[in-house]
Amino acid sequence: MTEAPTTVRLTRHVAAAPARVWRAWTDADELAAWFWPPSFGTTARVDLRVGGTYRVESTARGMAVSGDVVALEEPHRLVLTWRWDGEDDETLVTVTFAAADGGTDVVVLHERFTSEEDAANHAQGWNDCLDRLVEVGQRTA
Repeated sequence: MTEAPTTVRLTRHVAAAPARVWRAWTDADELAAWFWPPSFGTTARVDLRVGGTYRVESTARGMAVSGDVVALEEPHRLVLTWRWDGEDDETLVTVTFAAADGGTDVVVLHERFTSEEDAANHAQGWNDCLDRLVEVGQRTA
């Protein structure tokens, strides 16, 4: 089955255990360290509970994304709403973490885009983010 063009699905293998990769996503300091490039001056906050909120912000770039924690199954699955500051559209991000080949397969499924262009822009951003996450795994392996 082919997913709609308004859905982004990306996979990366990270050379670290699922619990370690989960922490990289859910600990605010760790998330801020890899999510955007270091030059962005990224900060994050995470209230890790269903109904909790998160926010990733770059004051250097004047951008931020935030949302709610919809579901979590530590260290296997994290579901978040996603909204950029200043925008009305809210999308949904599901991240899964599966032990594989001595590390973790991370799958990001980002859904509910209103245009193919928006989905393509987010695919590029997620590719960049996930490449930095892979580097985190290499440093901790």
